[in-house]
Amino acid sequence: MHESTADKLLLSKPYRFLRMFLAFTLAAGLIQAFALQEDKAIAATGSNFNPSNIISDQLFFDGGSMSAASIQDFLNGKVSNCRSGYVCLKDYRQSTPTIASNRYCAAYAGSQNGESAAQIIFKVGNSCGISPKVLLVLLEKEQSLVSDTWPLNSQYTHATGFSCPDTAPCDPSFSGFFYQVYYAARQFKVYSATPQSWNYKAGQYNTVRYHPNVNCGNSNIFIENQATAGLYIYTPYQPNAAALSNLYGTGDACSAYGNRNFWRIYTDWFGSTQASSLVRTVDNSTVFIISGNLKYPIGNLSDLSAYETLGQVTYVSSTYLNQFQQAQLASRIVRRSDGSIFLIDSGMKLPFANCQLVADYGGACDPAGYVQLTDSQASMFVTGPLVTQVMGTVEGPRFLVSQGGKKEILDTQSQLNAGISQGFEVLTLSVLQHLSFQLPITRDSVFVRSSANQKLFFLSGGKKYEVSGISIASAGLTAYFAGNLTQPSLDLIPDGGQQFTGLVTESGGDGTIWAISGAGKYQLPSNSATSGVVPVAQNFLSTLPTQNSIAAGTFIKSPNSGTVYVVMPNDIRPISSWETLLALLPPGSPISWQEVPNAVTQTLPKGPVALTAGNLYRDDGNATVYVINGVTNKIGFSSFVYAAEAGFGEFSYTNTQRINAYPTANELLTWGIRCANQNYVSARGKVHLVSPDLLNLYPFHFISADQFTCQRLKIGTDASSFIRTPDGTVFKLENGTKRPISSLARLIELTNGQSWLDVHPWFADAIPSGPSI
Repeated sequence: MHESTADKLLLSKPYRFLRMFLAFTLAAGLIQAFALQEDKAIAATGSNFNPSNIISDQLFFDGGSMSAASIQDFLNGKVSNCRSGYVCLKDYRQSTPTIASNRYCAAYAGSQNGESAAQIIFKVGNSCGISPKVLLVLLEKEQSLVSDTWPLNSQYTHATGFSCPDTAPCDPSFSGFFYQVYYAARQFKVYSATPQSWNYKAGQYNTVRYHPNVNCGNSNIFIENQATAGLYIYTPYQPNAAALSNLYGTGDACSAYGNRNFWRIYTDWFGSTQASSLVRTVDNSTVFIISGNLKYPIGNLSDLSAYETLGQVTYVSSTYLNQFQQAQLASRIVRRSDGSIFLIDSGMKLPFANCQLVADYGGACDPAGYVQLTDSQASMFVTGPLVTQVMGTVEGPRFLVSQGGKKEILDTQSQLNAGISQGFEVLTLSVLQHLSFQLPITRDSVFVRSSANQKLFFLSGGKKYEVSGISIASAGLTAYFAGNLTQPSLDLIPDGGQQFTGLVTESGGDGTIWAISGAGKYQLPSNSATSGVVPVAQNFLSTLPTQNSIAAGTFIKSPNSGTVYVVMPNDIRPISSWETLLALLPPGSPISWQEVPNAVTQTLPKGPVALTAGNLYRDDGNATVYVINGVTNKIGFSSFVYAAEAGFGEFSYTNTQRINAYPTANELLTWGIRCANQNYVSARGKVHLVSPDLLNLYPFHFISADQFTCQRLKIGTDASSFIRTPDGTVFKLENGTKRPISSLARLIELTNGQSWLDVHPWFADAIPSGPSI
């Protein structure tokens, strides 16, 4: 099981038996031809060889990585035909002994009827917990048995090189294929079970020579894992630069090839020798962190993302996974072997200063409260700053973390008011996902927005009031906007039981009702509101200057609207026309009104005012524009192109209440409009009648318009079976498709004097294309 002489430093039998052939004085040409049988696959690259981690533990010790059938298929694929008179590994069989369970391997049930090499490799792999892939590579590395088409008996006798020391003959008590495979696998488990008893140890620096000749030198290697340590114990040399630069051939006089060839063959046959500490089986999607003899299940994708620094998830067998002891669900709290405890996120590990802070983040300074990582695993995370009790997030929310819960902090002023020290670290929001939400840290007399649904709330007296009917921007109240809160935090704030419309009264005051805006507060008639009045603190009211009272019988108007309202005892009413305004005034009275901020007319109770049919409207707080469909509803559209092509061109702003007085149509405006059971298509600012016999040519949805909207439409020429796009292309419509007309002559022939409809490119794009005609 060691490198011994130069004839054992290369893999393939042509090299290994080269001196034997020379002894028989074969012709040089024959020797050269024989040597060319060596596999020249180029999948592996020498620069990727890592002497510190030749193969990961996860792959090396996965005894269930292949079934007996898959091993047999693999062997069959390596040797299609065996030379006459020889038994290749794919056909090899022998009787096997029963070996009792021991400290290193489970029991092996032998068979006197003979077992195939594939069965032996499979059963030994499962018994000893060594990957059959590793055993196949070992057989190839030592004796070329997997790929050899004419193996000698001696190759089976010393199949894995076990108990073949450098300075003495092989021990005959371990001769034979079965014993070689079994005891080689068992030996790697011996190395693993007694790591301090051997010259090469994982987790520390080791001096590893390049060659049996001491004059060839050595280097210090930090061996990262047990599998690599075991390979160095089994074959105690590392490849030098010359061996790696000629990965499929020879290096120089100081080159050793055993561990190079193990890595190269495994890479060529099975892919990367590296697997992360994150593993799962094919049959179960649960991903585990493997650390020492423990496996920690990961409960969600965000935590899996936090551990992706450990590498990509590797598939392993259930046999391999079952050998690890199940630990608690993995959290973001990890521990290094020196006792240091960290919070991990975004490839960083942030140290905890004390166990109280660990408990605040939902962990504990005992094994049930953290994930124990190896030093190698922990070193993969970059060390960040100390964990603080206040944690900001890249998504925006900031939290005070305490006793396994999190309190969202509205803003810096709220943090100051609560006496919480300033400063915080910024991580991803998911690092706190396992902590329960607690009542957020806020302040009164401010507006907050839900980050989930953009609803706006006013906070007062420790309660929340949903904002309705006003825009704080148009009301001039944006200075009182404090920021966003997550919905779970908002849900914990008691609801005030009514909506905020801009009408307030002082908590514990005389009942005076005020309409507020950025310009100040306006006293209203005592009966002007019976609901929707929010109690506020006196110190908030004092920040707003007092403006003129709004008395019953006066007229008011906001600067951003032409609508004039008359103030009534219980509400305000929009005046629909100049004649109405004159009729309300005493004879001979001058026409005048009090100009008030937009917020005042928005907040006071009033009824909706009819909007002009066929016009486009939107409100100040919403970018959505609608076509007012007479008195029926309002119709949305995804682009102004649809409205313009139909002739809906006038655009106006109005308030939210007026817009909301119209129900929203279930469909959007596109290219089709139906008036009085007749269907029209829109093009160039007009609508064009589609006769029933042509209806199947226009595969559009026809949205219904009422009589008030329809009478405002401009009617163009009737639609035909031809359309033309701005680039000059004329299409013939057939059965819901458009077919481009290939030439002018063809156009004249097909149209036969019929006109076409000039349409927008999107109109044409909405009709499926057919072949040219």
